[in-house]
Amino acid sequence: MSGYLGRLVSSELTRRKAWPVQDVEPDASDVAQALEALAEVRASIDELDEIAGRLARTATAYGASWEDVAGRLKLPADMTETAFGRGEGGRQ
Repeated sequence: MSGYLGRLVSSELTRRKAWPVQDVEPDASDVAQALEALAEVRASIDELDEIAGRLARTATAYGASWEDVAGRLKLPADMTETAFGRGEGGRQ
């Protein structure tokens, strides 16, 4: 599992070398710069959420309960399973 996470982080760092926020013109308005940065942060959060979901489903596939996963995330088990329990490779 740690090898998988290492490869995931390495590939993400390589992929992220050019951030779209760097494309904002320096003379763009403060509003435009803030909105572009907000969109990039939201996209990053969505990507991290997808990674967390894959890891949660992997943990349950190896025998962890949704209560175990929820405890690590400090979330209620029913919310955790609802958020992460379905999707590619997840339980239906």
